[in-house]
Amino acid sequence: MKLDTAITIFRYMYCPFIVEMLVLTVMLLYKQRRRRYFAMWLATGIVMLAAASFLLSCAAMYIINIPILGALFYAALFLMILGLLKVCYKVPFRILLFCGVSAYAIQNLSYRIGSIFEVTGVIWRFSAVVGYEAANNIVFLGIFAAMLAPFRLFYVKRINRAGIENIYSRNILTVSVFALGITIVLCGYANAYWFMSAQLSIVNYCFAIIANIFVLVIQSGMAERTALRTDAERVRELWQQDRRQYEMAKENIELINIKCHDLKHKLRALGTGGGASADEIKEMEKCIAIYDSKINTGSKPLDVLLNEKSLLCNSNGIRLDCMADGALLSFMDEFDLYSLFGNMVSNAVEAALKLDDPEKKIITLTVSGSRGMVLINCDNYYSGEIKRSGANFVTDKPDDSEHGFGVKSMRLLVKKYGGTISIDYGEGIFSVRVSLPVKGGE
Repeated sequence: MKLDTAITIFRYMYCPFIVEMLVLTVMLLYKQRRRRYFAMWLATGIVMLAAASFLLSCAAMYIINIPILGALFYAALFLMILGLLKVCYKVPFRILLFCGVSAYAIQNLSYRIGSIFEVTGVIWRFSAVVGYEAANNIVFLGIFAAMLAPFRLFYVKRINRAGIENIYSRNILTVSVFALGITIVLCGYANAYWFMSAQLSIVNYCFAIIANIFVLVIQSGMAERTALRTDAERVRELWQQDRRQYEMAKENIELINIKCHDLKHKLRALGTGGGASADEIKEMEKCIAIYDSKINTGSKPLDVLLNEKSLLCNSNGIRLDCMADGALLSFMDEFDLYSLFGNMVSNAVEAALKLDDPEKKIITLTVSGSRGMVLINCDNYYSGEIKRSGANFVTDKPDDSEHGFGVKSMRLLVKKYGGTISIDYGEGIFSVRVSLPVKGGE
């Protein structure tokens, strides 16, 4: 009889807990580095975990009415699951703890919702149709299965976007563990005394549900803040790169102009001295003209950028049409200006490089003023499908860690100067529209 009781505890309490916890934690850790012989370690660990949980089930018969000990048994299983994951994955324990807390919150949330159906008699009434065991499995497993899709879609994706390896806040994790500890203790009491008062059990379950949601909300907030911090750091790195690139490009363009000027004089001297034919001189001057063609908008950083990009466009058969009054941008910091237009034009050049039709390899850039506003328009053709993730664009570059940061950088720079930016695309044309108040600098 005692063995039957132990099997019942194992079958309906500890076994589902272990399986559901492993499913949820593996979903959270699926992008993390696995250890060698992962499948072997996992299979061995599951067998050992099942054996340990059955021993706990045998011991649980004698302490079933002692809530705090029942809670400690679940805490022991929780730690054993983290130990198994530590053997299987090459990740720090703090990440395993974060994933374990999240998984426990979801597991307990689904279990307590099912418990409400149980204590209110829904499962018992359903069991008259399909039998108790089938009714119990349908309700509890059905609720858990129904929660997997939103968990994957809204929680796991957010965690992965932030980079689970970057998520860590000692204070928030401490609060989460504390809240979860309270939930475990409450569950111990609920398991011990559920048959004494249905109303009290429902109150207990509802409190546990609220505590689990609280844990998920603060951990999700932690992930969101981490993602924002990571994005901000990456954008600042891009700005630093743009700063260094601007300085280098400025020096290179000036050096090219000086060399082209000297070569022109030498060519004229060569032509006068009869060292080359008139046609040869003309051909050489034409080649030099590509590098000596100056774009003068009235803004030094914009001139540097456009001259730099025009060399790239010329070498790839791309026509860069520019009508820009750069003097209107005098209120902008030169590095901000270079970064804003650099991202804008670079994206257009990347799109043009993918086009097969040479007639569509055109980039149009205009800068004009109207009613105290500076209007910046950049249009280009594109091919293929443009993918988005929320408000951000998804890159097709091999390194997806770079995705969308060029656009994020532009948005932040436009916001810095009190302006607005809109991006439209359709029918093969991609357009960026920026409006900046002339006195918008901070």
